[in-house]
Amino acid sequence: MTAHDEVTAQTSPPRPHPITVTVNGQPVELPDREVTGLEIKQAAGAQGLPVDDRFQLSVRRGNGRYEVVDDSDQIRVHAHQEFLAVPPDDNS
Repeated sequence: MTAHDEVTAQTSPPRPHPITVTVNGQPVELPDREVTGLEIKQAAGAQGLPVDDRFQLSVRRGNGRYEVVDDSDQIRVHAHQEFLAVPPDDNS
C-alpha cells in the first residue's frame, strides 16, 4: 500500500454494507444498515413485492409486537429483521 492509498483509505467514507431483511415474509436487500422507512418500502417494491410508498410500514420488536415506522424515520436495521407493509385503508 502506498502513502497515497493509506491517506485515501483513511479519508474515504465507509462503504455501504447491503443487508437482507424480510418484508411481508419475503427477503428484501437494503443498501445499508441506516435506512428510512420510505427506503425500505421502495426497496421492497423494486424487488418485486406488491408494496408502494402509500403502504404503512411496521417493524417487529422483540416482544412480538409491531411498531409503525414513518417514511422519514431513520432506523438501523439488522439481518433478518421483520417488517410488515400493509396497504392504506380505503373507506370511500
